[in-house]
Amino acid sequence: MKVEIEVDTNINETIVKIKTNKVTEEIQVLADKIQNVSNSKNVVASEDNKLHILNFDDIESIYSSGGKVIVRKDNKEYISKKRLYEFEEILEQNYKNYIRISNSEIVNFKKVNSLDLSITGTIELVFKSGYITYVSRRNIKRIKEYLKI
Repeated sequence: MKVEIEVDTNINETIVKIKTNKVTEEIQVLADKIQNVSNSKNVVASEDNKLHILNFDDIESIYSSGGKVIVRKDNKEYISKKRLYEFEEILEQNYKNYIRISNSEIVNFKKVNSLDLSITGTIELVFKSGYITYVSRRNIKRIKEYLKI
């Protein structure tokens, strides 16, 4: 594989072009990774056959359920084609306020209103919207380190 970078001061937007004789799995993975980098501020998700562009700063939680990845914002749920691990890669690099709280959920701690530590063995997270979710036992230490408690 050969990589070339061409600087053109006359263009306003970066264009990444892949030239190949056929699309292989390796090429598709490369294209997806490039797309993930360029989409690190927003995610496209659907609701009622409509596509929505959601800003990561506005998202409460991203979780998997029933084989689908759901993006939760303002008490609405949107379905994404990205996998949870793909979200985790983007969020780890760009957003320090997102934390994985279980095998199936990542939350935006900027949207959390309160934590209830009274339940033995877990933490209940209450969001500003009223949405409630729970931290798995495996991830309690991670949450306490994040919150410095």
